[in-house]
Amino acid sequence: MPEKSLNVRGVEWRYATGGRGEQTVLLLHGAVGGAETVARLAESFADEYRTVAPTVADVRTLDEACDALSAILDQEHVGRAVVFGGSFGGMLVQAFLKRRPRQVEHLVLLGASLPNREAGARAGRMLKFLRLLPFPLTRALLKLEVSKGLNAPAPPDVAERVAEFRLRLEEYFDRGLTRAALLSRLALSVDFNNGEPQAPGELDDWPGRVLIVESNDDPATPAVERRRLREAYPRALVCAFAGAGEMIPLLRLEELVGVVKAFLKEEYNSPSDIVAECVGAEEHAHAPHL
Repeated sequence: MPEKSLNVRGVEWRYATGGRGEQTVLLLHGAVGGAETVARLAESFADEYRTVAPTVADVRTLDEACDALSAILDQEHVGRAVVFGGSFGGMLVQAFLKRRPRQVEHLVLLGASLPNREAGARAGRMLKFLRLLPFPLTRALLKLEVSKGLNAPAPPDVAERVAEFRLRLEEYFDRGLTRAALLSRLALSVDFNNGEPQAPGELDDWPGRVLIVESNDDPATPAVERRRLREAYPRALVCAFAGAGEMIPLLRLEELVGVVKAFLKEEYNSPSDIVAECVGAEEHAHAPHL
């Protein structure tokens, strides 16, 4: 995907664009890496949708991040986008919806959580602690921790994809990750988790729809957090995969893209109509009225 850049208030933001179509999907990456980590996902949408995939710059507040995302969409002449974010990106897209609802056509949340004060306190403590550690040690510890989830044998049909992602992670930790980037992403996490979730009725005037994609065994979003998220977006379509953990884009890429495309086209009556592996959460046993 071609890479572009935009200076927003003295900070350079880099982003990749691709695809074609009337609708644009704004893809926000996770905490590790940048736009390159969603390249396969972007390619999977490129036959029917334009894609814009920014690498989150080293800013410290959600206001700065959302201002930049808004400016990137303006630069690309996108009035409203389908805003898609997973994990860390899920924080950013929720913040963007709250601050820029007119630029959000629909919202897709993947392995996402609501603001959580305890998580904010933990991120704040880690932010202070990591400032004291030598950065090479910090980088090595993070690399070890993140790699644990990729050590298990991958199914043969996705083994190549997982191996490629593992190599990209190693390159990122060895050459790409900087102290500034790490501290920035922790600061953004603190900002998000110390904020307030969407208030009941806050989105009543927003005409868009919400898709929540989750895994029933994601260690980063336990059941109680998945339930809180669904309660915050009561009209959302919920698609729950079994056994995908934190790696839905790796292990279930084709099904994930199929779910999102069917959601955008409204080609379903219930989650199981989209792909066989997709079932609604117990609290959402029937299709929502959209």
